[in-house]
Amino acid sequence: MTKLAVLGLGSMGSALARCLLEKGYEVSVWNRTPGKSDALATVGAQVCNTADDAVRASDFTITCIKSHKETVELVEGLSTSLEGKTICDMSTGDTSDADSLVSILGERGAYYMLGMINAYPSGVGKEDSTILTVGSAGTWKRYGDIIRVLGGKSANVGERPSALAALFAGLFTVRQGFMFGMIYGALVCQKAGIPMQVYSDRLPATLKLVNDYHDLFARTVPSEDYDNAEASMKVYALAQEDALKTFESLDAPAEFMQLMFNQTKDAWDKGFGDKQLTALVRYMADQ
Repeated sequence: MTKLAVLGLGSMGSALARCLLEKGYEVSVWNRTPGKSDALATVGAQVCNTADDAVRASDFTITCIKSHKETVELVEGLSTSLEGKTICDMSTGDTSDADSLVSILGERGAYYMLGMINAYPSGVGKEDSTILTVGSAGTWKRYGDIIRVLGGKSANVGERPSALAALFAGLFTVRQGFMFGMIYGALVCQKAGIPMQVYSDRLPATLKLVNDYHDLFARTVPSEDYDNAEASMKVYALAQEDALKTFESLDAPAEFMQLMFNQTKDAWDKGFGDKQLTALVRYMADQ
C-alpha cells in the first residue's frame, strides 16, 4: 500500500490524516507545533520530528498549510531527496504562487498535485464531498483513489496549475455572489421596514430559482446556444432597472444591482437583447 504523509495538522490537515488512517493507510504526520499530532498518534499515525522525516517515509505527501507560498518555503527547506515522490499541496494561493511551487518541485525531481478542498473538515471522507485537483501527467492515475477516499466526488481537472486557481476563483465568486445578493437584498428590505425574519423566511423560494438558473446555465453556456430565451436579456434588464430604482428611492446601497444592470443593458444595446441572459458570458468575454 502507498505510504502517505500529511504535513500541517490544523483542522483540515488533521481531518485528512484521520480519514486516511481510518481507511487503513500508513500515514506519517508532521506539524510545526508538535502537540497537534498527539491525537493522531493514538489512532496509528507515525509522528515525525521533522518534515524531512515525514517526506522521506512517504511516496505521496499531502501538505495542508496556509498557502502555496509557505509550501514553497517548506520545500526549499527540505534536505531529503524528492526524486520520484509526489507532493500534493492542499493549500491555497494565486496562479503565480502555484507556478512557483510547481517549478521548484520540478527542479527537485518531484511530481506535483494541487488540490482544492470543497468541504469543511467535518466533510472530509464523505461520499458527496469534492476535492478538485490538477497534477503532473499520471499522478491522478496513481493517486486518484486516495483523493477519492478524502472526497467521494473528487476529480482531476487537468495539468495546468493556473486552472485550479481560476476554478477556485470562479466557484468562490458564485458562492460569494449569492451571499452578497442576500446581504444587499437585506439592506433594501431594511430600508423599507421589512423585518429580517420575514425576508429570511422568503429566501428558500429564491433558492429554487437558483437551481433553475443553474439548469439554464448548464444548458446554454457549454453549447453556446443562447437563442429561444423564455426570459430574454431585455426582460432581465428591465426588471433590474426597476429593482435599481427601488434601491435608489429607498437610499439603499445599490452598487451590486447597478453592476448587474450596467452589464445587461450594455449587452442589450449591442444586439443581445433577445438572447438568454447567460449570453453575457460570450458578450463580456469579447469586450
